[in-house]
Amino acid sequence: MILIDTHCDTLSVMAGLGGDISVTGQTITPERMRQGGVTMQVCTLFAGVDGPAGDPAGLARKQLAAARGFTDEGIKHIKEFGEIEDGAPSILLSVEGAEIFEGSMESLRWYYDAGVRMCALTWNHENELGYPHCKDSEKPLKPFGWEAVREMNGLGVAVDVSHLGTGGFWDLIERAEKPPMASHSCCLALQPRFTRNLSDDQIKALIERGGWIGMNFCSAFLSDARATLDDIVRHIAHIAELGGVRNVGFGSDFDGIPCNPIGLDGPHDFPNLISALRGLFTPEEVEGIAGLNFIEYSKRL
Repeated sequence: MILIDTHCDTLSVMAGLGGDISVTGQTITPERMRQGGVTMQVCTLFAGVDGPAGDPAGLARKQLAAARGFTDEGIKHIKEFGEIEDGAPSILLSVEGAEIFEGSMESLRWYYDAGVRMCALTWNHENELGYPHCKDSEKPLKPFGWEAVREMNGLGVAVDVSHLGTGGFWDLIERAEKPPMASHSCCLALQPRFTRNLSDDQIKALIERGGWIGMNFCSAFLSDARATLDDIVRHIAHIAELGGVRNVGFGSDFDGIPCNPIGLDGPHDFPNLISALRGLFTPEEVEGIAGLNFIEYSKRL
């Protein structure tokens, strides 16, 4: 089975950045990836909790260097979605907070050459591209945001809306050449306390555009109490009910969340989640949710 997870903050932990990134220690390791049957783990280069006011590019370079900790342990560092290979664990790079580019197209292309194939335009700060979900959410993308999106669409980099404001989200749905995705988000209808979750209208729009949604494992995004495997399945089922059984998968946010769900302490526990999904979905649907849906999405980029 191909198993793909589209978001983790493990490189922040490995780079020793500390701060608010992880309070649980390093959750994702090469050994645990192998134990859980993970085919591809997307590792983000995080811009940092201070956003543009900090040193996003410097932090990103430290995390990029930390990725060698995976390759030194025999995990492949792939640079194209087409290199995903069942039975060959790999990592792929993303960006979380495009202030890392410092308003420079040359910098964007440098990160592309380094292997970045997914990019969340914002984290929780306004930057040169646009506005986050938590402040001025209704404002549209900025001019540099559109310049960057056009370049990413041309390069085959997935544009990630997981922290983006609603204005930027609908801009992308209506005007972007390639379908956007949400690397680590849940359903607002099931947990309305967090603006990071997607409304039913947003979910339907991503489905209609041929986009993709990775289910975040953060307990607070899933439930009012500590989440269980059933809560994750419930959110995935809601997306399926909206027509997205082929547009959903996993975006754990491991090493970036304070509380993992019961029965899912890390990637080594993915078999538990797969078993839970089999109680509701067909074998073909489970294969899709585990990873094949994302591979099909990547072909549309």
